[in-house]
Amino acid sequence: MRYLSPLRYPGGKGRLAPFIAELIRSQAPRPREYAEPFAGGAGAALRLLIDEHVRAVHINDLNPGIAALWRCVFFETEAFVSRIERDDVTLENWHRQREIYEAGGEDDDLDLGFATFFLNRCNRSGILSARPIGGLEQTGRWKIDARFNRESLAQRVRFLSQYRDRVRVTQLDARDFIGRLEADKVDPLVYVDPPYLIQGDGLYMDSLSAHDHADLAARLSKTDLRWFLTYDTHERVTTELYEGLRTVQFNIAHTAQVQHVGTEYAVFSHALQLPKLDLLPNGQTRWVG
Repeated sequence: MRYLSPLRYPGGKGRLAPFIAELIRSQAPRPREYAEPFAGGAGAALRLLIDEHVRAVHINDLNPGIAALWRCVFFETEAFVSRIERDDVTLENWHRQREIYEAGGEDDDLDLGFATFFLNRCNRSGILSARPIGGLEQTGRWKIDARFNRESLAQRVRFLSQYRDRVRVTQLDARDFIGRLEADKVDPLVYVDPPYLIQGDGLYMDSLSAHDHADLAARLSKTDLRWFLTYDTHERVTTELYEGLRTVQFNIAHTAQVQHVGTEYAVFSHALQLPKLDLLPNGQTRWVG
């Protein structure tokens, strides 16, 4: 199956899966589990699991809608699939689902999870805060249902649900999630993909304050977990937040509105053994600092 995640994510990191698989193979002892504190579409996590590079994955996202969606995919599968197959993909329903998403819907995972899914599939570039494909007047070339292939999406969700016993879904602040991993003593490879320091075109659904970015860096500096991180190429990454850590610049495709190749940093903890970097997307890398 080429596409595993039911979510559309601009800047999604599924393209990093081949590199992460090689990174896992390069460690001694080899990590048997894999964790993402900012999972989002979880494209890399799902690929690593399905291709049997790890025995279990930990999917965490503080966004209530994203966390609810993943709980639905793995633990309320048939009810969720029924909504995919039957709900109307119309502007009227778009307004209804947006209201549910914005209200937070903590009492009902299915309603909130589906609302998040619906907006992701029906909005421009999959951005939850964006307008629907085709616009509110539906005058665009593409209409609201352009990315809502019921059969394919239902098949994808049912396929993923087979792995429910090997997936853990949490809804924690990333710093607390790291603490949970430490307490569980599972020693996973941790891939940290926080919101950009510079938000750009609303690429991410949530943002972190300058203090949050600094606090995350401080928390990572204290853990013995093996981790790596990707960020936008902001000078604070190498001169302040992660100064002294191995950092490489690489290119990766972004698909928010217009597809283009962006540049990011990958930062590696001291505990990691690094493979050759040619498996990073596009194969064009350079060390920074």
